[in-house]
Amino acid sequence: MFKRTKVTDGTATGQVGFRKKSKVPGVMITQYIEKLPEGKSHPDFTRKPIALTIQEGKFAFFKAIVTGDPKPTVVWSRNNGDVSDPARYQSKYDPNSNEHTFEMPHVKPDQADTYKCFAKNEYGQAMVTVVLNVIEVGFKMTKAPQQQAEVANCNFKKVLKRRSKVVPKAEEPEKKEGEIDPKFWELLMSADKKDYERICAEFGVTDFRWMLKKLNEMKREREEEQAEFVKNLSDLKPIHINADGTASFELEFDLLDPSSSIYLYKDGEMIPYTKELGDKMKHCLRKVGRKYIFSMRDLMPEDAGFYQLDVEDVNMFSTDFKMVDFLVKIQEVKAMEREDAVFECVISAPLSKLMWFGKNMPLEQGDKYDIEVSEDKLIHRLVVKDCMVVDKGIYAACAGIKSCNAWLVVEADKGAPKGKKSARKTTRAGGSGTDLQKVAQEQQQKLDKEREERKEKIKAAREAAAEAAAAEEPEKTADSGAGKDKGAAVEVERIDKTSVAATTTVAGDSGSGHSAGKASGGAKQDGSHADAGGGHSAGKASGGARKDGSIADAGGGHSAGKASGGAKQDGSHADAGGGHSAGKASGGAKQDGSPADAGGGHSAGKASGGAKQDGSHADAGGGHSAGKASGGAKQDGSHADAGGGHSAGKASGGAKQDGSHADAGGHSAGKASGGAKQDGSHADAGGGHSAGKASGGAKQDGSHADAGGGHSAGKASGGAKQDGSPADAGGGHSAEEASGGSRQDGSLADAGGGHSAGKASGGAKQDGSLADAGGEPGITSGLSDILATRGQPAELTVKMNTDCDGAWFKDGEPLKSGGGISITKDANIHKLTIHSCRDTDSGLLRFVSGDLSTEGRITVGDVPEFDEDDLHKFSKPVIVRVGQNAAFKMPFQPQESLTVSWFKDGTELKDGGGVKIVREPNHSRLLLRDCLRSDTGEIKIQLKNPFGAVEATSQLIVLDRPGPPEGPVETVETTSSVIEIKWNPPKDDGGSAVTNYIIERQERGHSLWTKLGDVSAEKTSFRDRNVTHGKKYSYRIYAENPQGLSDSLETADSIMAGIMILSGPPGKPKVVSTSKTCINLTWTPPEDDKGVPIIGYQVEKRKKDTNQWLALNAINEPIEDVNYAVKDVTEGAEYEFRVSAINESGAGDASPPSAMACAKNPNMRPCFKDPEDFLVVRAGNSVRVKISYEAEPPPHITWLKDDEPIAPWINVINTEGMSQLVIPSSKRSDSAIYTIKAKNSVGEAFFDVEVRVTDEPKCPGPVELEQTVYGKVAVSWVPSPDQELDDRLYYVVSQHDSNTRMWKTVADRLFANTYTAHNILPGIEYHFRVYAKNDMGLSDPSQSPTWGANSNRVPISSNGVSSMEISFERPPSILVPLKVHTPPKGYQLYMTCAVRGCPTPNVSWYLNNTCINSDKNYYITNSCGVCSMYILRVRENDGGEYRVVAVNSLGKAECSTKLTVRD
Repeated sequence: MFKRTKVTDGTATGQVGFRKKSKVPGVMITQYIEKLPEGKSHPDFTRKPIALTIQEGKFAFFKAIVTGDPKPTVVWSRNNGDVSDPARYQSKYDPNSNEHTFEMPHVKPDQADTYKCFAKNEYGQAMVTVVLNVIEVGFKMTKAPQQQAEVANCNFKKVLKRRSKVVPKAEEPEKKEGEIDPKFWELLMSADKKDYERICAEFGVTDFRWMLKKLNEMKREREEEQAEFVKNLSDLKPIHINADGTASFELEFDLLDPSSSIYLYKDGEMIPYTKELGDKMKHCLRKVGRKYIFSMRDLMPEDAGFYQLDVEDVNMFSTDFKMVDFLVKIQEVKAMEREDAVFECVISAPLSKLMWFGKNMPLEQGDKYDIEVSEDKLIHRLVVKDCMVVDKGIYAACAGIKSCNAWLVVEADKGAPKGKKSARKTTRAGGSGTDLQKVAQEQQQKLDKEREERKEKIKAAREAAAEAAAAEEPEKTADSGAGKDKGAAVEVERIDKTSVAATTTVAGDSGSGHSAGKASGGAKQDGSHADAGGGHSAGKASGGARKDGSIADAGGGHSAGKASGGAKQDGSHADAGGGHSAGKASGGAKQDGSPADAGGGHSAGKASGGAKQDGSHADAGGGHSAGKASGGAKQDGSHADAGGGHSAGKASGGAKQDGSHADAGGHSAGKASGGAKQDGSHADAGGGHSAGKASGGAKQDGSHADAGGGHSAGKASGGAKQDGSPADAGGGHSAEEASGGSRQDGSLADAGGGHSAGKASGGAKQDGSLADAGGEPGITSGLSDILATRGQPAELTVKMNTDCDGAWFKDGEPLKSGGGISITKDANIHKLTIHSCRDTDSGLLRFVSGDLSTEGRITVGDVPEFDEDDLHKFSKPVIVRVGQNAAFKMPFQPQESLTVSWFKDGTELKDGGGVKIVREPNHSRLLLRDCLRSDTGEIKIQLKNPFGAVEATSQLIVLDRPGPPEGPVETVETTSSVIEIKWNPPKDDGGSAVTNYIIERQERGHSLWTKLGDVSAEKTSFRDRNVTHGKKYSYRIYAENPQGLSDSLETADSIMAGIMILSGPPGKPKVVSTSKTCINLTWTPPEDDKGVPIIGYQVEKRKKDTNQWLALNAINEPIEDVNYAVKDVTEGAEYEFRVSAINESGAGDASPPSAMACAKNPNMRPCFKDPEDFLVVRAGNSVRVKISYEAEPPPHITWLKDDEPIAPWINVINTEGMSQLVIPSSKRSDSAIYTIKAKNSVGEAFFDVEVRVTDEPKCPGPVELEQTVYGKVAVSWVPSPDQELDDRLYYVVSQHDSNTRMWKTVADRLFANTYTAHNILPGIEYHFRVYAKNDMGLSDPSQSPTWGANSNRVPISSNGVSSMEISFERPPSILVPLKVHTPPKGYQLYMTCAVRGCPTPNVSWYLNNTCINSDKNYYITNSCGVCSMYILRVRENDGGEYRVVAVNSLGKAECSTKLTVRD
């Protein structure tokens, strides 16, 4: 009975609730009334919702099935929040499956909570809770302020919750020298003590005493933390690979709070898992009792890592999953019988144990197998001891998802004595054939070198940081007014990232830029000087590249910039100064051994020295701004400097070919660029003090082209000349553009300083005069929607039908030139140009001219792109073996409207079958299962969005065994001592080159193939010198590559060594005997065997009146003896035979034919084969007398009965070789002697069979007793009525006395009717029984009168006094009855009882009223009245009612019991 508890919560007012227990654990039931009406029930769950851990953005749902009458209503709720939003929560019901579903599409982290499901009707309610855990994807910007606020409020527990103790690699801080990886302690706390030494060696810990002391302290702290959430933590099993290709680890514990959350981490990052949808997710965590089992499927190399299981924020278990590869794989081993076979391999990383398999069964260390591991745990061996033929097969070594396999071929020992086992051999066969120790040492050195390199890197970084701290000085030389608009500088640099126009003879220097710009030294080839000044702001200072020996310096940048030394090829000095801030100082690369230094970069900008080839000095001047200062390129050794750009603009030196000086001094956020010259004159771009652009003109004659200082955001540009005269663009002081005209004669074209927002444009002339054009109004329109790529220019054009003005608007706001936007008008064409599109440029653009307007939307986005490192990694070919899985993974930046497609050889791949495509927000994976050789080809991934597409290609190479060599096999030469064969290489080499060919040979008439040797892949012929003249051989050739052996190419026909030598004819065959089924032949060997041993003979036959000789045996199945029994004959047909001798060359000449022989039996007198001469049959049964005989010709058969013909109702059935007499229903009168008579032309034979038809005899007549002398009694009886009919009838006498109370036979086989009993004692009663017996059995007995005590006394009168006779006879009774038994199924059972009775009762056992005394499933005994029954193993059908019945002549007794079989 369940305890009832009254509750008040969840019931209506005035109701009293009663708690009920559900069959489903975790369900709480409240019943409103104490007694339910008949046929009604309270609600209950037959399937409750299951807790779910799911990734953000996935589809989450709970399912429940409820019962109850009336039908309950189902309501869902959550602890912290409501579920009324239909966009986030949807409740559904399926009437077909009776399932209630609660769905949450695109689940979000704030929906993680404890949910409740209520099922209610008028008689009660049922409630169950379920937990939803949501794993967040990526970093959320909105989370950062929230976490900072929580830290400020000292809510550290919430901040640190669901964070692994081992941080991800991307967040892992740089370890200090001597610091131990946290994974070391996590592994130790979850490992067995036997693994401590291995883990310490892996992490380089040598102080074991200190390690054990600290480990014990950490374990105590961890156990205290674990005790808050779990108890009984035990059975920690590290991760391992299962036989089905999955990996799993397991542990046991009890949760104190069943609602506690369980989290899984890989390398410190949380991973999603499922508890019931194991086929749909890669990771699964399932619970079996107290055991928690974590498993992974579809294993990939990237699944290797450090796995942890946490309950809430406490770690419970940690394990390391390593992936290794095989450097040397196991090779095929050919061993002799009773020899040891060795498989050995080398792996890429230390591993304490490999999984070995033999014929698909796991192998363990034992009497049959030895598993050996080297000290460095790189070399692994499997020794198969005492190889037998049954051990041959495929053996494999598995290390995680990597495996290799090879054949073990065991050849029988021919030298072993027949019927006896050969002696055990002490030799070993196999091995890899390579120096495994050398390979392992090289791999160990490689691993040690990698560790040392990591240490050196850490050491170098620490030294560099120390030098940077020592060299840092508070230099404040940057102009305080410079670089006030860093954003403008960045924008200008984004618009134009290219430096001065580069030809093969360009030179340039970059001066000191004082703002956040970029200062870069020019490129030189002549030895001139190119300096990139020290950039004191966020720019970059970089030394130039040289080929001659000159020095390239990158000035000291004191902030977060980068200073890099140039690259040299001659031994000159390239310095990158000490970077005093968070920037990077790097020395250049040289080829001559001279030192390369990176100068001190004082700012975050970039200062770059030029490239030289002559040994001159290239310096990048101090760039004090965020702009870019770039020197020109020279070939003559002259000096090219880019002047100090003091603002966010760009200063670039001009391009020269003569060695003259080109300086760009840009002081503003604009761009100052020197002109291009070819004559050696000076081209300067003046200091541009504003955000405009000052550009020097282009000259070809050596004259001077200057672009004056542009003080505004406009553009000042020098004209283009061809004669050497100067072309100046005056200082443009307004936001518009001043442009010089274009001339061809050398005159001056000036665009005056435009001080207003208007436009002054010089006309185009050919004579040197000045041309100006004014503006005229007009009107027209036309825009459309466009897509623009981020960072690229975009242009929108409106064409008017008249020359009129117009205005541009973006999202309702007016637009003007500036800030990366140019608005131009050319007659009736209006253009809006965005120089470098940004996200903020997206929007609705509108052009208005008077009452007319047009609009179009511009959308800015990026073409998908790959990271260069990821692209390089993806481009490497993936090489797998046939049957293995090939995996491709390509990371990319998450984008909207991104389509990912995979292609193989130009054909798009779809998910399904052997192709598995996984699409995640930041990467995509392709898995090709069970690859075939035909899967080799190009694999391509395509990312596509509305702005464009990008592709990356890789190669899949599937390695397999090579195809068989190409045939046919040609015989190049055959002599008595040499056979040379030739073949062609295989069409398919399996993806790796063929290394060699293996040749095997089989001698004709033998079944064993013997390996002759192998030849290199370059040679496709083989000479067999170990041949015997006249013998024939077959050959087969295998091609081998690193993946294994190909199928064989076999010769079509056997090849004979030398010429054919046939034997002479044997002697004429003689017919030894004939029969209708066989003709026996014999012959003599040939007189001349031509010196070649004879291995057998071939026999041929020819039927009379035909010309065709038919071979009775094949040449490859010779008859070894000189006699043969021909059984393939037809009775009565005549044949002749001939014989040929067979040697190694074949069958020789045939012998002369034998005499004609007829296939028939020889004449013979009839004779009978093993007949029976006596037969007894019970009356009424049929009589069958079968007699077999032999006779030729077939005899005439006659049957007689007592020498008289048989009656017509007796049937005689004659068949070949046998005659049968049949009497259907026999009678006593059929008893007689039957005679069979067989007679043919040769003679006759007789045989008699006595048939006696009888029945069980009738009992004898009354028995009389008479005493003749003392101690003897004469027993006489009346003969049985059957005595006269059956002469084989006799009598049996049994005697019974009152002492022994047993009947015993005292006389047998009595043919008389009397018997004298001896040793008859007085005072003892005797009884006699007489039986008649014949061949059918005993008759019923005839009882005698009682003889003995008082039988001859005269009765004495009692005179009225009665006397009581004492008798021991009594009916059966049950002293101890049977007991009730309830044994479990499969157990043994004893059942006993005690029975008494006189005479001894007959006891029978019954099961469900069926007697089981003769049932072999029950062992029944009766010893002195104790009756026992024994059942060895109780079955289900042994249950039921057992009854014991005891019966004697005085009565019956019984007892019963029941047997119930438990499961």
